[in-house]
Amino acid sequence: MNRYNISIITAFLATAPLLSAETLQLTMEEAIAQALERNFAIRVERFEPAIARQQSRAASGIFDPVIESEYFYQEESLAGFDASDESASARFGVGSLLPWGMEWEAAIEASDRSTPFDPFTGTVSDSVSSFAGITVTQPILRNFGLDGTYSTLRIAREAANGSWEGFRARVMDTVESTISAYQTMYFAQQNLRIAERNRDLALQLLEDNRRRVETGVMAPLDIVQAESEAALREVSVISSEAFLQQAENALKGLVWDNPATILELDLEIAPPKEPDFFKPELGRDFQLALQNLPEYLAAESGLNIRELELRQFRRNALPQLDIVGSIGRLGIDQTLSDSLDQSLNDGETRYTIGAVFSFPFPNRSRSAEKVQAYLKRNQADLQLVQLEQSIRIQLDDAATQLEADWARIGAARKARELSEKSLEAEEKKLRAGTSSTFVVLRLQGDLAVAEIREINALTDYAISAARYNRVRGSILDVYSIQLDEEK
Repeated sequence: MNRYNISIITAFLATAPLLSAETLQLTMEEAIAQALERNFAIRVERFEPAIARQQSRAASGIFDPVIESEYFYQEESLAGFDASDESASARFGVGSLLPWGMEWEAAIEASDRSTPFDPFTGTVSDSVSSFAGITVTQPILRNFGLDGTYSTLRIAREAANGSWEGFRARVMDTVESTISAYQTMYFAQQNLRIAERNRDLALQLLEDNRRRVETGVMAPLDIVQAESEAALREVSVISSEAFLQQAENALKGLVWDNPATILELDLEIAPPKEPDFFKPELGRDFQLALQNLPEYLAAESGLNIRELELRQFRRNALPQLDIVGSIGRLGIDQTLSDSLDQSLNDGETRYTIGAVFSFPFPNRSRSAEKVQAYLKRNQADLQLVQLEQSIRIQLDDAATQLEADWARIGAARKARELSEKSLEAEEKKLRAGTSSTFVVLRLQGDLAVAEIREINALTDYAISAARYNRVRGSILDVYSIQLDEEK
Protein backbone atom coordinates (compact mmCIF):
# COMPACT_ATOMS: atom_id res chain seq x y z
CA MET A 1 0.00 0.00 0.00
CA ASN A 2 1.32 3.45 -0.83
CA ARG A 3 2.22 5.63 2.10
CA TYR A 4 2.83 9.32 2.63
CA ASN A 5 5.83 10.37 4.68
CA ILE A 6 5.54 13.44 6.87
CA SER A 7 9.05 14.72 7.55
CA ILE A 8 9.52 17.46 10.12
CA ILE A 9 12.89 19.03 9.32
CA THR A 10 13.74 20.13 12.85
CA ALA A 11 16.26 18.44 15.10
CA PHE A 12 14.19 18.65 18.25
CA LEU A 13 10.99 17.22 16.77
CA ALA A 14 11.55 13.72 18.10
CA THR A 15 8.87 11.59 19.67
CA ALA A 16 7.63 13.38 22.77
CA PRO A 17 8.92 11.85 26.03
CA LEU A 18 6.55 9.80 28.15
CA LEU A 19 7.25 10.07 31.87
CA SER A 20 4.84 7.22 32.57
CA ALA A 21 1.90 5.49 30.99
CA GLU A 22 -0.30 8.46 31.93
CA THR A 23 1.98 11.51 31.57
CA LEU A 24 3.10 13.16 28.32
CA GLN A 25 5.45 16.13 28.23
CA LEU A 26 5.23 18.38 25.18
CA THR A 27 6.69 21.51 23.71
CA MET A 28 4.79 23.30 20.98
CA GLU A 29 6.90 21.66 18.27
CA GLU A 30 6.51 18.22 19.84
CA ALA A 31 2.75 18.70 20.06
CA ILE A 32 2.65 19.42 16.31
CA ALA A 33 4.79 16.35 15.62
CA GLN A 34 2.52 14.19 17.78
CA ALA A 35 -0.57 15.52 16.00
CA LEU A 36 0.85 14.79 12.55
CA GLU A 37 1.79 11.28 13.59
CA ARG A 38 -1.18 10.25 15.72
CA ASN A 39 -4.15 12.46 14.85
CA PHE A 40 -7.07 10.36 13.62
CA ALA A 41 -8.27 12.96 11.10
CA ILE A 42 -4.92 12.93 9.29
CA ARG A 43 -4.63 9.15 9.43
CA VAL A 44 -8.09 8.79 7.90
CA GLU A 45 -7.45 11.44 5.23
CA ARG A 46 -4.10 9.87 4.35
CA PHE A 47 -5.93 7.03 2.57
CA GLU A 48 -7.61 9.36 0.06
CA PRO A 49 -4.57 10.22 -2.11
CA ALA A 50 -3.57 6.55 -2.22
CA ILE A 51 -7.08 5.61 -3.31
CA ALA A 52 -7.13 8.34 -5.95
CA ARG A 53 -3.76 7.30 -7.30
CA GLN A 54 -4.95 3.71 -7.67
CA GLN A 55 -7.94 5.06 -9.59
CA SER A 56 -5.49 6.87 -11.89
CA ARG A 57 -3.51 3.67 -12.26
CA ALA A 58 -6.72 1.81 -13.13
CA ALA A 59 -7.55 4.42 -15.79
CA SER A 60 -4.19 3.81 -17.48
CA GLY A 61 -5.20 0.16 -17.87
CA ILE A 62 -7.08 0.97 -21.08
CA PHE A 63 -3.76 0.53 -22.91
CA ASP A 64 -3.00 -2.87 -21.36
CA PRO A 65 -2.83 -5.68 -23.94
CA VAL A 66 -5.70 -8.14 -23.67
CA ILE A 67 -5.27 -11.86 -24.32
CA GLU A 68 -8.42 -13.75 -25.29
CA SER A 69 -9.07 -17.42 -25.94
CA GLU A 70 -12.34 -19.10 -26.87
CA TYR A 71 -13.51 -22.66 -27.48
CA PHE A 72 -17.00 -23.82 -28.46
CA TYR A 73 -18.38 -27.26 -29.22
CA GLN A 74 -21.79 -27.94 -30.75
CA GLU A 75 -23.58 -31.16 -31.61
CA GLU A 76 -26.85 -31.28 -33.52
CA SER A 77 -28.84 -34.47 -34.14
CA LEU A 78 -30.17 -34.92 -37.64
CA ALA A 79 -33.89 -35.66 -37.56
CA GLY A 80 -34.79 -39.02 -39.14
CA PHE A 81 -31.19 -40.17 -39.40
CA ASP A 82 -28.98 -41.98 -37.01
CA ALA A 83 -26.34 -39.30 -37.25
CA SER A 84 -25.33 -35.93 -35.82
CA ASP A 85 -23.71 -32.78 -37.02
CA GLU A 86 -20.73 -31.82 -34.85
CA SER A 87 -18.78 -28.60 -34.92
CA ALA A 88 -16.03 -27.10 -32.80
CA SER A 89 -14.29 -23.75 -32.93
CA ALA A 90 -11.31 -22.28 -31.13
CA ARG A 91 -9.81 -18.84 -31.15
CA PHE A 92 -6.75 -17.22 -29.58
CA GLY A 93 -5.92 -13.54 -29.90
CA VAL A 94 -4.08 -10.61 -28.37
CA GLY A 95 -4.83 -6.96 -28.88
CA SER A 96 -4.80 -3.52 -27.29
CA LEU A 97 -5.80 0.11 -27.69
CA LEU A 98 -3.18 2.45 -29.13
CA PRO A 99 -2.79 6.08 -27.97
CA TRP A 100 -4.24 7.54 -31.19
CA GLY A 101 -7.44 5.52 -30.79
CA MET A 102 -6.74 2.51 -32.98
CA GLU A 103 -7.71 -0.92 -31.69
CA TRP A 104 -5.76 -3.88 -33.07
CA GLU A 105 -5.97 -7.61 -32.57
CA ALA A 106 -3.83 -10.44 -33.88
CA ALA A 107 -5.71 -13.75 -33.78
CA ILE A 108 -5.67 -17.37 -34.88
CA GLU A 109 -9.05 -19.00 -35.48
CA ALA A 110 -9.93 -22.57 -36.34
CA SER A 111 -13.24 -24.38 -36.80
CA ASP A 112 -13.88 -28.08 -37.39
CA ARG A 113 -17.18 -29.28 -38.77
CA SER A 114 -17.76 -32.99 -38.98
CA THR A 115 -20.87 -34.71 -40.38
CA PRO A 116 -20.33 -38.49 -40.09
CA PHE A 117 -22.88 -39.19 -42.84
CA ASP A 118 -24.42 -36.66 -45.18
CA PRO A 119 -27.84 -38.12 -46.10
CA PHE A 120 -28.13 -35.96 -49.18
CA THR A 121 -24.81 -36.83 -50.81
CA GLY A 122 -24.20 -40.15 -49.12
CA THR A 123 -20.67 -39.07 -48.15
CA VAL A 124 -18.85 -38.24 -44.95
CA SER A 125 -17.93 -34.53 -44.62
CA ASP A 126 -15.09 -33.44 -42.35
CA SER A 127 -13.08 -30.24 -42.85
CA VAL A 128 -11.08 -27.80 -40.74
CA SER A 129 -10.84 -24.14 -41.67
CA SER A 130 -8.52 -21.65 -40.03
CA PHE A 131 -7.50 -18.02 -40.28
CA ALA A 132 -4.46 -16.17 -38.94
CA GLY A 133 -4.27 -12.42 -39.27
CA ILE A 134 -4.65 -9.00 -37.77
CA THR A 135 -7.71 -6.76 -37.50
CA VAL A 136 -7.64 -3.01 -36.87
CA THR A 137 -10.35 -0.46 -36.12
CA GLN A 138 -9.48 3.21 -36.43
CA PRO A 139 -12.00 5.89 -35.29
CA ILE A 140 -12.11 8.89 -37.58
CA LEU A 141 -14.45 11.22 -35.67
CA ARG A 142 -15.51 10.11 -32.18
CA ASN A 143 -12.63 8.78 -30.01
CA PHE A 144 -10.00 9.84 -32.52
CA GLY A 145 -6.56 10.99 -31.40
CA LEU A 146 -4.71 11.34 -28.12
CA ASP A 147 -7.46 13.42 -26.53
CA GLY A 148 -9.92 10.61 -26.98
CA THR A 149 -7.79 7.88 -25.41
CA TYR A 150 -6.04 9.91 -22.69
CA SER A 151 -9.10 11.84 -21.53
CA THR A 152 -10.13 9.42 -18.77
CA LEU A 153 -6.53 9.02 -17.63
CA ARG A 154 -5.97 12.79 -17.45
CA ILE A 155 -9.19 13.25 -15.48
CA ALA A 156 -8.09 10.56 -13.02
CA ARG A 157 -4.69 12.22 -12.61
CA GLU A 158 -6.27 15.60 -11.93
CA ALA A 159 -8.56 13.96 -9.39
CA ALA A 160 -5.49 12.42 -7.72
CA ASN A 161 -3.87 15.86 -7.59
CA GLY A 162 -7.00 17.28 -5.99
CA SER A 163 -7.05 14.47 -3.46
CA TRP A 164 -3.43 15.15 -2.52
CA GLU A 165 -4.23 18.83 -2.01
CA GLY A 166 -7.13 17.77 0.20
CA PHE A 167 -4.69 15.81 2.34
CA ARG A 168 -2.35 18.83 2.53
CA ALA A 169 -5.28 20.97 3.62
CA ARG A 170 -6.07 18.48 6.40
CA VAL A 171 -2.44 18.58 7.58
CA MET A 172 -2.45 22.40 7.57
CA ASP A 173 -5.73 22.48 9.49
CA THR A 174 -4.33 20.06 12.05
CA VAL A 175 -1.19 22.14 12.55
CA GLU A 176 -3.28 25.29 13.02
CA SER A 177 -5.67 23.51 15.40
CA THR A 178 -2.77 22.11 17.42
CA ILE A 179 -1.19 25.55 17.79
CA SER A 180 -4.54 27.00 18.85
CA ALA A 181 -5.22 24.17 21.31
CA TYR A 182 -1.72 24.37 22.78
CA GLN A 183 -1.92 28.14 23.23
CA THR A 184 -5.41 27.86 24.69
CA MET A 185 -4.30 25.23 27.20
CA TYR A 186 -1.36 27.39 28.26
CA PHE A 187 -3.70 30.37 28.66
CA ALA A 188 -6.04 28.20 30.72
CA GLN A 189 -3.14 27.17 32.97
CA GLN A 190 -2.12 30.78 33.51
CA ASN A 191 -5.73 31.80 34.03
CA LEU A 192 -6.04 29.18 36.79
CA ARG A 193 -2.74 30.26 38.33
CA ILE A 194 -3.86 33.89 38.48
CA ALA A 195 -7.29 32.90 39.85
CA GLU A 196 -5.70 30.78 42.60
CA ARG A 197 -3.20 33.49 43.47
CA ASN A 198 -5.97 36.08 43.52
CA ARG A 199 -8.01 33.86 45.85
CA ASP A 200 -4.99 33.28 48.09
CA LEU A 201 -4.38 37.03 48.29
CA ALA A 202 -7.97 37.53 49.41
CA LEU A 203 -7.57 34.80 52.05
CA GLN A 204 -4.30 36.32 53.25
CA LEU A 205 -5.90 39.76 53.45
CA LEU A 206 -8.80 38.21 55.39
CA GLU A 207 -6.33 36.74 57.89
CA ASP A 208 -4.49 40.05 58.21
CA ASN A 209 -7.74 41.92 58.76
CA ARG A 210 -8.75 39.54 61.53
CA ARG A 211 -5.53 40.31 63.37
CA ARG A 212 -6.07 44.04 62.85
CA VAL A 213 -9.63 43.79 64.21
CA GLU A 214 -8.31 41.89 67.23
CA THR A 215 -5.83 44.69 67.91
CA GLY A 216 -8.52 47.32 67.38
CA VAL A 217 -6.97 49.07 64.40
CA MET A 218 -9.67 47.97 61.93
CA ALA A 219 -13.45 47.77 61.89
CA PRO A 220 -15.18 44.32 61.77
CA LEU A 221 -16.85 45.32 58.47
CA ASP A 222 -13.51 44.89 56.68
CA ILE A 223 -13.56 41.20 57.64
CA VAL A 224 -16.96 40.75 55.99
CA GLN A 225 -15.71 42.41 52.79
CA ALA A 226 -12.64 40.18 52.69
CA GLU A 227 -14.71 37.04 53.33
CA SER A 228 -17.14 37.94 50.55
CA GLU A 229 -14.35 38.62 48.06
CA ALA A 230 -12.55 35.36 48.96
CA ALA A 231 -15.76 33.41 48.28
CA LEU A 232 -16.24 35.10 44.93
CA ARG A 233 -12.66 34.38 43.93
CA GLU A 234 -13.14 30.71 44.83
CA VAL A 235 -15.92 30.61 42.23
CA SER A 236 -13.46 31.97 39.68
CA VAL A 237 -11.00 29.20 40.59
CA ILE A 238 -13.65 26.52 40.05
CA SER A 239 -14.55 27.95 36.62
CA SER A 240 -10.86 28.20 35.67
CA GLU A 241 -10.28 24.54 36.62
CA ALA A 242 -13.15 23.44 34.37
CA PHE A 243 -11.85 25.61 31.52
CA LEU A 244 -8.37 24.06 31.86
CA GLN A 245 -9.79 20.53 31.79
CA GLN A 246 -11.70 21.28 28.60
CA ALA A 247 -8.65 22.90 26.99
CA GLU A 248 -6.49 19.91 27.91
CA ASN A 249 -9.05 17.51 26.40
CA ALA A 250 -9.04 19.51 23.17
CA LEU A 251 -5.26 19.15 22.89
CA LYS A 252 -5.41 15.47 23.84
CA GLY A 253 -7.83 14.82 20.99
CA LEU A 254 -5.25 16.16 18.55
CA VAL A 255 -2.07 14.47 19.85
CA TRP A 256 -3.27 11.13 21.21
CA ASP A 257 -4.74 8.10 19.44
CA ASN A 258 -5.57 5.63 22.21
CA PRO A 259 -9.25 5.99 23.15
CA ALA A 260 -8.81 3.70 26.17
CA THR A 261 -6.23 5.93 27.89
CA ILE A 262 -6.99 9.41 26.58
CA LEU A 263 -8.92 10.57 29.65
CA GLU A 264 -6.26 9.27 32.05
CA LEU A 265 -3.43 10.88 30.07
CA ASP A 266 -1.85 13.83 31.89
CA LEU A 267 -0.43 16.49 29.59
CA GLU A 268 2.45 18.69 30.71
CA ILE A 269 3.23 21.49 28.27
CA ALA A 270 6.14 23.91 28.21
CA PRO A 271 5.50 27.66 28.00
CA PRO A 272 5.31 28.74 24.36
CA LYS A 273 7.93 31.10 23.03
CA GLU A 274 7.30 34.82 23.14
CA PRO A 275 5.95 35.74 19.70
CA ASP A 276 7.87 38.07 17.40
CA PHE A 277 6.20 40.80 15.41
CA PHE A 278 5.25 39.78 11.90
CA LYS A 279 4.37 42.39 9.29
CA PRO A 280 1.77 41.13 6.78
CA GLU A 281 2.22 42.05 3.12
CA LEU A 282 -1.08 41.37 1.41
CA GLY A 283 0.11 41.62 -2.19
CA ARG A 284 3.00 39.22 -1.70
CA ASP A 285 1.01 36.86 0.49
CA PHE A 286 -1.90 36.70 -1.95
CA GLN A 287 0.44 35.45 -4.69
CA LEU A 288 1.93 33.02 -2.17
CA ALA A 289 -1.55 31.71 -1.40
CA LEU A 290 -2.29 31.11 -5.08
CA GLN A 291 0.91 29.05 -5.32
CA ASN A 292 0.64 27.05 -2.09
CA LEU A 293 -2.91 27.07 -0.73
CA PRO A 294 -4.28 23.54 -1.16
CA GLU A 295 -7.88 24.70 -1.52
CA TYR A 296 -6.92 26.88 -4.49
CA LEU A 297 -4.76 24.20 -6.11
CA ALA A 298 -7.57 21.67 -5.66
CA ALA A 299 -10.01 24.12 -7.27
CA GLU A 300 -7.62 24.48 -10.22
CA SER A 301 -7.56 20.70 -10.59
CA GLY A 302 -11.36 20.74 -10.48
CA LEU A 303 -11.47 23.32 -13.27
CA ASN A 304 -9.03 21.22 -15.33
CA ILE A 305 -11.29 18.20 -14.85
CA ARG A 306 -14.30 20.18 -16.07
CA GLU A 307 -12.34 21.33 -19.11
CA LEU A 308 -11.31 17.75 -19.92
CA GLU A 309 -14.88 16.55 -19.48
CA LEU A 310 -16.14 19.26 -21.82
CA ARG A 311 -13.68 18.19 -24.51
CA GLN A 312 -14.67 14.57 -23.94
CA PHE A 313 -18.39 15.24 -24.33
CA ARG A 314 -17.76 17.38 -27.39
CA ARG A 315 -16.06 14.39 -29.01
CA ASN A 316 -18.83 12.06 -27.86
CA ALA A 317 -21.38 14.26 -29.61
CA LEU A 318 -19.69 13.61 -32.96
CA PRO A 319 -20.93 10.85 -35.27
CA GLN A 320 -19.15 7.53 -35.04
CA LEU A 321 -17.14 6.74 -38.15
CA ASP A 322 -14.69 3.86 -37.86
CA ILE A 323 -12.51 2.35 -40.57
CA VAL A 324 -12.26 -1.42 -40.08
CA GLY A 325 -9.80 -3.66 -41.87
CA SER A 326 -8.17 -7.05 -41.58
CA ILE A 327 -5.56 -9.08 -43.43
CA GLY A 328 -4.39 -12.65 -43.02
CA ARG A 329 -4.18 -16.12 -44.53
CA LEU A 330 -6.91 -18.74 -44.81
CA GLY A 331 -6.36 -22.46 -44.48
CA ILE A 332 -8.81 -25.31 -45.29
CA ASP A 333 -7.86 -28.97 -44.97
CA GLN A 334 -8.89 -32.28 -43.48
CA THR A 335 -6.80 -31.93 -40.32
CA LEU A 336 -6.21 -29.10 -37.90
CA SER A 337 -2.45 -29.15 -38.29
CA ASP A 338 -2.60 -28.95 -42.07
CA SER A 339 -5.18 -26.17 -41.94
CA LEU A 340 -3.08 -24.15 -39.48
CA ASP A 341 0.01 -24.73 -41.57
CA GLN A 342 -1.76 -23.13 -44.53
CA SER A 343 -3.04 -20.15 -42.56
CA LEU A 344 0.38 -19.51 -41.06
CA ASN A 345 2.40 -20.04 -44.24
CA ASP A 346 1.15 -20.35 -47.79
CA GLY A 347 -2.61 -20.27 -47.47
CA GLU A 348 -4.86 -18.00 -49.46
CA THR A 349 -4.58 -14.32 -48.53
CA ARG A 350 -7.78 -12.79 -47.28
CA TYR A 351 -8.37 -9.15 -46.49
CA THR A 352 -11.37 -7.00 -45.65
CA ILE A 353 -11.91 -3.29 -45.41
CA GLY A 354 -15.00 -1.34 -44.50
CA ALA A 355 -16.51 1.45 -42.47
CA VAL A 356 -18.97 1.68 -39.62
CA PHE A 357 -21.10 4.80 -39.31
CA SER A 358 -23.44 5.56 -36.44
CA PHE A 359 -25.20 8.75 -35.44
CA PRO A 360 -28.30 8.99 -33.23
CA PHE A 361 -30.87 11.48 -34.43
CA PRO A 362 -31.61 14.05 -33.09
CA ASN A 363 -28.77 13.15 -30.66
CA ARG A 364 -30.45 14.75 -27.65
CA SER A 365 -28.63 12.68 -25.02
CA ARG A 366 -25.11 13.49 -26.15
CA SER A 367 -26.01 17.07 -26.97
CA ALA A 368 -27.39 17.56 -23.45
CA GLU A 369 -24.24 16.00 -21.97
CA LYS A 370 -22.11 18.45 -23.92
CA VAL A 371 -24.14 21.47 -22.79
CA GLN A 372 -24.10 20.22 -19.21
CA ALA A 373 -20.30 19.85 -19.32
CA TYR A 374 -20.02 23.37 -20.74
CA LEU A 375 -22.12 24.78 -17.89
CA LYS A 376 -20.11 22.87 -15.27
CA ARG A 377 -16.86 24.19 -16.75
CA ASN A 378 -18.14 27.77 -16.55
CA GLN A 379 -19.37 27.13 -13.02
CA ALA A 380 -15.94 25.83 -11.93
CA ASP A 381 -14.27 28.84 -13.57
CA LEU A 382 -16.52 31.22 -11.65
CA GLN A 383 -15.94 29.29 -8.41
CA LEU A 384 -12.19 29.74 -8.85
CA VAL A 385 -12.64 33.51 -9.22
CA GLN A 386 -14.90 33.48 -6.15
CA LEU A 387 -12.20 31.63 -4.22
CA GLU A 388 -9.60 34.22 -5.21
CA GLN A 389 -11.84 36.94 -3.82
CA SER A 390 -12.42 34.93 -0.65
CA ILE A 391 -8.65 34.50 -0.18
CA ARG A 392 -8.11 38.24 -0.48
CA ILE A 393 -10.79 38.91 2.15
CA GLN A 394 -9.52 36.19 4.49
CA LEU A 395 -5.97 37.52 4.22
CA ASP A 396 -7.11 41.06 4.97
CA ASP A 397 -9.22 39.90 7.93
CA ALA A 398 -6.36 37.79 9.28
CA ALA A 399 -3.87 40.64 8.84
CA THR A 400 -6.21 43.09 10.59
CA GLN A 401 -6.64 40.69 13.51
CA LEU A 402 -2.89 40.04 13.66
CA GLU A 403 -2.03 43.72 13.90
CA ALA A 404 -4.80 44.37 16.42
CA ASP A 405 -3.60 41.50 18.64
CA TRP A 406 -0.04 42.84 18.54
CA ALA A 407 -1.27 46.27 19.60
CA ARG A 408 -3.26 44.61 22.39
CA ILE A 409 -0.08 43.00 23.73
CA GLY A 410 1.60 46.37 24.22
CA ALA A 411 -1.48 47.99 25.75
CA ALA A 412 -2.21 45.05 28.04
CA ARG A 413 1.42 44.88 29.22
CA LYS A 414 1.40 48.58 30.07
CA ALA A 415 -1.89 48.19 31.94
CA ARG A 416 -0.52 45.23 33.92
CA GLU A 417 2.62 47.17 34.92
CA LEU A 418 0.53 50.12 36.11
CA SER A 419 -1.81 47.79 38.03
CA GLU A 420 1.16 46.23 39.80
CA LYS A 421 2.44 49.64 40.86
CA SER A 422 -1.00 50.79 42.03
CA LEU A 423 -1.55 47.66 44.10
CA GLU A 424 1.90 47.87 45.66
CA ALA A 425 1.32 51.49 46.67
CA GLU A 426 -2.15 50.78 48.06
CA GLU A 427 -0.92 47.81 50.11
CA LYS A 428 1.68 50.07 51.75
CA LYS A 429 -1.07 52.56 52.58
CA LEU A 430 -3.23 49.77 54.04
CA ARG A 431 -0.39 48.66 56.30
CA ALA A 432 0.00 52.28 57.38
CA GLY A 433 -3.74 52.52 58.07
CA THR A 434 -4.44 55.13 55.40
CA SER A 435 -6.32 52.86 52.99
CA SER A 436 -9.17 50.34 53.16
CA THR A 437 -9.68 46.65 52.47
CA PHE A 438 -12.19 47.52 49.77
CA VAL A 439 -9.65 49.50 47.75
CA VAL A 440 -6.94 46.83 48.06
CA LEU A 441 -9.36 44.07 47.00
CA ARG A 442 -10.44 46.11 44.02
CA LEU A 443 -6.84 46.72 42.95
CA GLN A 444 -6.01 43.03 43.39
CA GLY A 445 -8.88 42.20 41.04
CA ASP A 446 -7.72 44.87 38.59
CA LEU A 447 -4.24 43.36 38.54
CA ALA A 448 -5.63 39.86 37.93
CA VAL A 449 -7.74 41.14 35.05
CA ALA A 450 -4.74 42.99 33.58
CA GLU A 451 -2.54 39.89 33.79
CA ILE A 452 -5.19 37.74 32.13
CA ARG A 453 -5.64 40.31 29.38
CA GLU A 454 -1.91 40.34 28.70
CA ILE A 455 -1.67 36.55 28.51
CA ASN A 456 -4.85 36.45 26.43
CA ALA A 457 -3.38 39.00 24.00
CA LEU A 458 -0.20 36.91 23.63
CA THR A 459 -2.28 33.77 23.08
CA ASP A 460 -4.54 35.45 20.54
CA TYR A 461 -1.55 36.83 18.64
CA ALA A 462 0.05 33.38 18.35
CA ILE A 463 -3.27 31.91 17.16
CA SER A 464 -3.76 34.80 14.70
CA ALA A 465 -0.26 34.30 13.32
CA ALA A 466 -1.01 30.62 12.75
CA ARG A 467 -4.27 31.57 11.09
CA TYR A 468 -2.56 34.09 8.79
CA ASN A 469 0.07 31.53 7.79
CA ARG A 470 -2.70 29.00 7.13
CA VAL A 471 -4.62 31.41 4.90
CA ARG A 472 -1.53 32.21 2.83
CA GLY A 473 -0.63 28.50 2.61
CA SER A 474 2.77 28.74 4.35
CA ILE A 475 2.07 27.22 7.76
CA LEU A 476 3.95 24.01 6.89
CA ASP A 477 7.03 25.98 5.81
CA VAL A 478 6.98 28.05 8.99
CA TYR A 479 7.22 24.89 11.08
CA SER A 480 9.57 23.08 8.63
CA ILE A 481 7.06 20.37 7.81
CA GLN A 482 7.62 18.59 4.52
CA LEU A 483 5.10 16.25 2.93
CA ASP A 484 6.58 13.65 0.60
CA GLU A 485 4.18 11.99 -1.80
CA GLU A 486 5.33 8.57 -2.95
CA LYS A 487 4.85 8.07 -6.67
